[in-house]
Amino acid sequence: MNTDKPEHKDAPTFAFGKVVGFHGLKGVVKVRPATNNPELLLEVANVRTKETQYYEAIDLEIATLEFDKKLLYISFEGFEDRTSVEHFMEAELFTWEDQILELEEEEFWIKDLVGMKVFNEKQEEIGEVIDIVYGGNDLLEIRRPNDPPGKTILIPFVKSIVPTVDMEARKIIIAEIEGLLEAQ
Repeated sequence: MNTDKPEHKDAPTFAFGKVVGFHGLKGVVKVRPATNNPELLLEVANVRTKETQYYEAIDLEIATLEFDKKLLYISFEGFEDRTSVEHFMEAELFTWEDQILELEEEEFWIKDLVGMKVFNEKQEEIGEVIDIVYGGNDLLEIRRPNDPPGKTILIPFVKSIVPTVDMEARKIIIAEIEGLLEAQ
């Protein structure tokens, strides 16, 4: 566990996960991570709950954190039993980016991909990434400039179809595959 306690006055911007249950009687909560790579969260020392109409945001110091069976099991300093954490059920947790481990090469944050321009291999602009859709393979949701409002296309986010993601130039190159950009 990271024993450094960074001082954060700014609001956390990274979605950490959501409390979905409890484990035992010693104040351990089950958290569904907000990333498909939970190992990046294993060094996080502090989280903040999202403010709701019923509760103010609370900063929490993580005492223990383990990952098992697609869930994070977390206990917080000062919350020693299940009764003390039950009010966190369904709470959304956020953290600060400086607590997240570095991404591997060929890994990207959604927030960094959204807004990037998409081009074909001839460098003709196709559109702009507006979201990532999760499934068997992640999909880039792209809005093309001449499509009607609300109309988008989905492109599988796999290396054979999306060979280039240039973070510096903020552009993505997609392979020219017959039918890939047809009306969906």
